[in-house]
Amino acid sequence: MTEHKQPDYKKINFLKPSPFQNPQSYTMTPMAWRARRPFFWKNVALASVLFGASAGVYYYTLSVIKKDDDFDDVPVPPISDADLAKLKAEHEKAKQQKN
Repeated sequence: MTEHKQPDYKKINFLKPSPFQNPQSYTMTPMAWRARRPFFWKNVALASVLFGASAGVYYYTLSVIKKDDDFDDVPVPPISDADLAKLKAEHEKAKQQKN
């Protein structure tokens, strides 16, 4: 049985230079600019549509959430006057300790 030899990954150049990129500055070459030019406005239009759709979903979700903020359907158990006075005193004490 032969032993499988692992490649030496330190010697392999994974970042091969692209023909569409200047190897010194890593900017796009004029060839790349020419190749991308016909798609620029289509990309801008698609980005606008996607941004608008996501903003619309976000706005709609927030508007629906804000409407249902009244908690009228949640039953609140009755509280005695003594318990209410105790809670108010605790709240005032906590407020004074903060300041």
